[in-house]
Formats: sequence, structure tokens, C-alpha cells
Amino acid sequence: MQAPPKKLIYGLMGFLLVYAIFRSVLAAAGRAFWYDELLTLTVSSLGSWKSILDALRRPLDGQPPFFYVIEHFASGFTRNQEIALRLPSILAFPCTLACVFIYTKKRGGELVALLCAAFVLTTSVFQTYAIEARPYSMVVACMAFALVCYQRAPSPIWMVLLAACLALAQSLHYMAVLAMVPFGLAEAVHFWISRKFRWPVWAALIVGAVPLLLFWNLLAINKVYYGAHFWASFQFSVIPGIYTQLFLSGSEYGAGIAGVVLAGVLGTVLWQQQAGPSDIEEKTRQLAEATLLFGLAALPFAGYLLSSVLHSGMTPRYVLSTSIGVAVALGYILTRAKPGVVALFAVFVFSAVGVQELHFWRSSRADIETVKLSGVAAGKFIESAGHKELPVVVPNGLALLWLTHYASPPATDRLLYPTPDHLPSDHTWTDTVDKGLEAAVDYLPLRVSNFTEFAAAHKEFLLYAVDEDTPRDWLTMRLSREGWSMETVALDDSRRIYLITSRGNFSQ
Repeated sequence: MQAPPKKLIYGLMGFLLVYAIFRSVLAAAGRAFWYDELLTLTVSSLGSWKSILDALRRPLDGQPPFFYVIEHFASGFTRNQEIALRLPSILAFPCTLACVFIYTKKRGGELVALLCAAFVLTTSVFQTYAIEARPYSMVVACMAFALVCYQRAPSPIWMVLLAACLALAQSLHYMAVLAMVPFGLAEAVHFWISRKFRWPVWAALIVGAVPLLLFWNLLAINKVYYGAHFWASFQFSVIPGIYTQLFLSGSEYGAGIAGVVLAGVLGTVLWQQQAGPSDIEEKTRQLAEATLLFGLAALPFAGYLLSSVLHSGMTPRYVLSTSIGVAVALGYILTRAKPGVVALFAVFVFSAVGVQELHFWRSSRADIETVKLSGVAAGKFIESAGHKELPVVVPNGLALLWLTHYASPPATDRLLYPTPDHLPSDHTWTDTVDKGLEAAVDYLPLRVSNFTEFAAAHKEFLLYAVDEDTPRDWLTMRLSREGWSMETVALDDSRRIYLITSRGNFSQ
């Protein structure tokens, strides 16, 4: 099979880069901020370095301060805050695509590099985090560039760039250090085989970790404040689900991709060591590269080990660099594949991207209109319940923060978040949102109160419930159990408002 002309491949790659930006801007305009992004908005709007540090010491949010400085400057680029705060993530994604292409091209050629870059479009890096006002897309871009830099080790210029991009990643998110581990392992393998200590590489890795030391106090404050009952508990059985979320698939498909890629990297490097050149330097480079790619693709396993040792939380977005690890590992495997296999992979990638993007364009305009009108609609919905003299209790903290931002007075003036009482022996609950909202009351127009104290003073109030959260709605179950009267006074497709009235048998 004859490969497509290089001009066509580079033209398609250029189209992917431009398309990714244009599409992400539209997608950002069509998605409302969620809880974490609203925290980004709150902290970054403080502006000055001192004010940001003060908020992080509360701790209002849990990213390094430099991230909020970037977001503060980005917020001034356009009046549409859904786009402005997400611009750093939007612009980071084409950088990721370009780096995946550059890295893979060196061994696999232009066609395989294009396919691996296109494959990244099918992951949550593009679908979710490229349009999120959080640091994850930027961290992935830094790690993708770090791959390009390490591929050119030990060139002094490239090692300076490696140190810079690793330090930037660590200045954006504390858990970025996890994605640095495969680079250290790869260099350790290189040293073990060659017995050559490449000090520029080790210096770059050390410099990359320095921001973690500089901001360690902030991380420690955050861990003490949220750590006791942090929501993101991590067990070994969760790992297949992490791949599922990264590749937006069922658990079987996600686990299958992980298994194929990890086995493929091992098989490819073994084949190369047996059938490849006798040059020891080239074989050393191949083993170091295989270690790096295997380590990146297996980051969820490393995350499990780290969370077990440090007793910290872990979520799929903390190991998002796994996505680019899998993408470049596929290129590494396809380097030795027959043309027919490459052609099948091309059919798979472009079919998946085509169907995915067709679905997006069918709904994008409606999504933009929904964001524009959702806040007004929410305010009117609350007002339609009547009883304007009563407080409106919102037991879902994520919904409360969304309402506070998108709705407007007088509806928002009545909102209140109730913190529940929990038994010390109950190890299934988390208070992450409770503590987050308690830290936010000095920065946002929020009211937070212990529910037992609130109920003792209010024998009648309204309850705002989101239907999709019914399984997790502790308050409606408690009210029913304690004999409160619950009358539906407003209802639509996804939410309802109850008039809650005491029957006189509420237990303190």
C-alpha cells in the first residue's frame, strides 16, 4: 500500500489543529461552568498574587497559584467567560496534537503520526478537558512537549526546554509530578544499560519538581482540610474505570485498550531487541523509550500506588497524561506493523472521530442557547414555586454553586446549603463539598448552615431537588424518615421544588 503524499498528511494535520481550536471554542460556549470551574473563576477573579494565596490558604481551591494567574489574564480576552476562562485549555490542546505528531513521526513516519494525533480526538482530553477551566489540558500539553524534548536528549537546549515544561506542569497541578515518574524510570533504564550518567536530563527532571517543593505548604494545608473524608477514594478495582473515562467507553473497551497497548509495547521492544540493530546505543535508546511509553500508558497503576502510600485521593483527570501515553504507544507499535494493519487503524480512528463530531455539530447550537437562558430559567423556576418569604434549601452543593452564579436575585438571595450530621463510624460519606462551600462563604454570596440547627429554627421551607441526584439525596430521605410533610409546588423535566412543613415530631 502506497502512503499518502506528505503534503496531504501535513495539510490534514494543519486542519486538525485549526478545527480543534474552532470546535473547542463553540463547545466551551455551549457548556455551563460546573463546581470546580466556578472555584477557578472565584479565585482567579481576585487578581493579585497575595489575594490568590490568601484564598488558597483557606483553602478555597486546590491548584498551585500560578494556574489562577494564567486564568486571571485569560478572563480578559472576551466578555464570554465560558470561553475566556477555558482559553488556556483550548489552546493547549492543539499543542498536544502537534507534539504527539512530532514525537511519533520520528520513528513511525507521517501517516502513523497523523493517525495517533487524530486518535487523541477520541479521548476525554479533547471531549472534556480541552473545554474546562482547570489545569488538566495544559498539564497534558506540557507532558506531550516533554516527550518531544526527551526524545532529543541529552541536547542542552532541549533539556532546558524539558526542565521548563516540567516545571510549568508542576506549577499548574500538584499531581503533575506523577507523570514525571516515567521519565525518571526511562532515564534510569538508560543509565543502567549504558552506564552513562546524562546529567542534563537528571537536572531537567529535578528542576521540573522544584515547584512542588515551593508550594508544598499549600498542598499540605489542602490535604489537612479536605483529606479526612475526601470524595475521591481510590481502590485497585477502580483502574479499569479510569481507562473507561479516559477513552469515553465501556469498562471492557477501556481495559482492552490498556491491555493491548501495554502488551504491544512489551512485545515490540522485545522484537526490536532481537531483530534490531546490534548498535548498543540504539538498543539502549529503544529500551528507554519503551519504558517511558509503558510508564505513561500505565499511569493509573502508579496513581494507585501513590494514593495508597500517601493516603490521598485520585481521579482519572489526575492521570490524564495516560491518554497521550496510549496514543504515542500505539504509534510505537504501528511502527513495525504491516500496511494493512495501519490502514485498519486509520479506518477505526476516522470512523470514530467522524461519528463523534457529527453528534457534536447536531447539538452545538442548542447547547449554546441553553447556557444563555439557563440562569434566567432557573430563577423563574424558583419564583414559580411561590412562598417568596421562605428560604430555599439546596442539598446538592454542585447545584447550589451553579445557581449562585447563573441565576440572579431575588431567587439567589434565598438559597441555603445544609451540611448534614454524620456519625464518626460512617466511613462512606465525604465532606469535600461541605468544606469547599464553607471556605467560599467569604468570597461568594452563599449561606451554609448545619441542617439540624436550621431545621430547629425553620418549621417551613422550600427544598430544591435535582431528579438525577435522587439516589444521593440524603435530605429528602431524612425528611421522609423524620415525618416532615413534603408537597411538590414546582416541577419540570429534571428538577422539582418541595414545600417542607414540620408535623411537630422533628427529632433534634
